[in-house]
Amino acid sequence: MEVNGSYGNVPTVNEKSIYADDSKDADQLQIDFLTMLTAQLEYQDPMDPVENTEFTAQMAQFSSLSEQQKGNELLQELISSQNVNQLNQVVSYIGNQVVFEGNKTTSTNGQATTRFKMPEAGTAEISLYDQGGNYVDSVTQSFSKGDQSYQFNDDSMADGQYTFSVSMLQEGGGVVAAKTYESGKVTGVVNGDTGVQLEVNGSTISLDNVHRVEQQTS
Repeated sequence: MEVNGSYGNVPTVNEKSIYADDSKDADQLQIDFLTMLTAQLEYQDPMDPVENTEFTAQMAQFSSLSEQQKGNELLQELISSQNVNQLNQVVSYIGNQVVFEGNKTTSTNGQATTRFKMPEAGTAEISLYDQGGNYVDSVTQSFSKGDQSYQFNDDSMADGQYTFSVSMLQEGGGVVAAKTYESGKVTGVVNGDTGVQLEVNGSTISLDNVHRVEQQTS
């Protein structure tokens, strides 16, 4: 607590130094206030005492700050507890496959599966690209509304990661991008700074990004 001048013979405290220290908890703030109050009472001029209204205002101010600090501490405890509960719930995801927003797919033995969602029934063009962004293949065909998938089959296609895009063809020549998804096996669950995340395909994804959960097939 920083003493900053005096009021008559009464030492005063720089209240900003108290408020600025976020590391102090509610109990420490109460101690600081009582220390300041004791000093004011000890050093005040008995012929010209500090007005009661000033003490009352200080008490109200510190009481309000103390309650706010306690509320923040309780809120943080609640958030931490929720994260732990969520962590326990999503452990069951490990070993299963999740489908989440993204535009990557993996080619194995000349096969690469793309996933996407059609906002309505119609014709869509699916284009496949290698890691360098070079065009590899494309297909145009009709799909019904909802979640869809298409598998590219080409024995000459090298194993590895690819990206893809899906464009819905509109009457008059316009196109609308369809939402694309990728999938992968959940290998772990992480309770990070941004909440609970899943380890999939060597990276982490947020639970909010998961579209569906599927049992891992052999």
